[in-house]
Order: sequence, then C-alpha cells, then structure tokens
Amino acid sequence: MARSLAAQPLVDELEALARGAHVRLEDPDSSGPPPAMAHGVGLTARETEILGHIVAGRTYGEIARSLVVSEKTVSSHVSHLLSKTGCANRVDLARWATRGQPAGDG
Repeated sequence: MARSLAAQPLVDELEALARGAHVRLEDPDSSGPPPAMAHGVGLTARETEILGHIVAGRTYGEIARSLVVSEKTVSSHVSHLLSKTGCANRVDLARWATRGQPAGDG
C-alpha cells in the first residue's frame, strides 16, 4: 500500500524492518508451479499456494508469517504435498513443480 501511495520514506522503513526480521516482501513467482491438475495430483488451493512459496525458497517460518498460519500448519500442508506428489523432500518438490518431473526423475 505504501508503494501505491508513493510514500517512499515509509516504503524504505518497512523494507529495513523486513530485512532485519529476515522477512521477504515480494510475492512468490507467479509463473511458479504449473496448475496442479496438469500433474493429476489434485492439490488444494492452499497446497498450490504453499507450493509457490516452496518454489520461491521460503522457509516454513516465512511461509507461516506470510499466510498468517502456524509453522505446524505449513508443515502439515508440505507433508500432504510430499505425499501427493511422491517427492522425498522440499527440493524435489520445487523441482517437480518447476520442471513437471515426477519424483525420482532428473
């Protein structure tokens, strides 16, 4: 909002606070994961949203703060993502999302 209002001193201050708290202000890459149905795994909207954050390289804490949920909730969603995709870890999950590769390929 501060950017849309051209309130540069406020933008600068918010960015400094975010850097100090190790919080990323940018949104996950909107070109991130392809539509879930393209992979035929039936991800929920929230799982797809979290997958975008995983692809962007965010930690559970960063995702939780961004979505205003607990880290445990993020962990639960990531577990569901791993189960649905057959991926072994978050790195495989990001690779799967960005390249469309099934787990174990690559």
